[in-house]
Amino acid sequence: MISIRQVEVVRAVMVTRSINGAAQLLNVSAAAVSRMLRHTESQIGFDLFARTPAGFVPTADATALMSDLETIHRSLKRIEDRLVLRDTEELPLRIGSSPGLGQSVIPQALSSLHRKHPGLRFELGSLHVDEVVPMLEFRRYDFALTIYDLNDPRVETVTIAEAPLVCLMSDSHPLSGKDRVTLDEVAGYPMIGYGAHAFQQHMIDDMFKDRGLTPDYHARCRLMNTACALVQEDIGLTLLDEFTIFGRTPAGTRVAQLDIDYRFPLNVLTFKDAPLSRLSEAFLAQISTVLSRQTAA
Repeated sequence: MISIRQVEVVRAVMVTRSINGAAQLLNVSAAAVSRMLRHTESQIGFDLFARTPAGFVPTADATALMSDLETIHRSLKRIEDRLVLRDTEELPLRIGSSPGLGQSVIPQALSSLHRKHPGLRFELGSLHVDEVVPMLEFRRYDFALTIYDLNDPRVETVTIAEAPLVCLMSDSHPLSGKDRVTLDEVAGYPMIGYGAHAFQQHMIDDMFKDRGLTPDYHARCRLMNTACALVQEDIGLTLLDEFTIFGRTPAGTRVAQLDIDYRFPLNVLTFKDAPLSRLSEAFLAQISTVLSRQTAA
């Protein structure tokens, strides 16, 4: 017999195709996932995955187990939700989002929707790129709002808005007061960057490289809202999508446009053959209203 924890580990590796991805999904260490997987394969007497350069590929034996693994996972998730919510009522609105959107546009839209429906219950979760597909596929969230594209045939993408890349600096920064700055000017000052594997960091690095510039990173962080906090402390300036600070420029900072036209999409991602509910449609209508109101302002 294998334990429920072993079932969850095997499923997580199947979903993410990697030890690190499974560890993030389960909120445990990669070493713990690796140990549990080795123990499980040793216990059952055969390999569940082929270790390839492209990741952990499920064997035929593992693939045959997927339906049962998902049944167990969904049952455990329902039990967990019941214990957390202490309620037999399902949450009618479950939203996944890019971290920055969960700090700006989405709370504003939820506030408007909540005023219309005071009894509204919802869940808002922050998703990174590798988490979106499994969370949608297994109906953890009804849809996701992101500032990145996903090239996955299982996911439908609708772009509802765009926003530029902008420069955020403290009020006391030498460039403060300028409505528009150049990449050459930005490269002359300490910067706050993002993780080496972050999609926005790759894009920013390519922009500087195309201009023959070398940015001076004094700090790196995983999230854009963390970068905003560091800018407030005058540690450096940062480049970020305007959605992250939409209508809520952090206190003590200023925003300047850049001399390069890069647009971030605001995408609604849904799993194919999973139509949105009327409440989800009402929420997305509020997103459009928030964007229109702030743009006009």
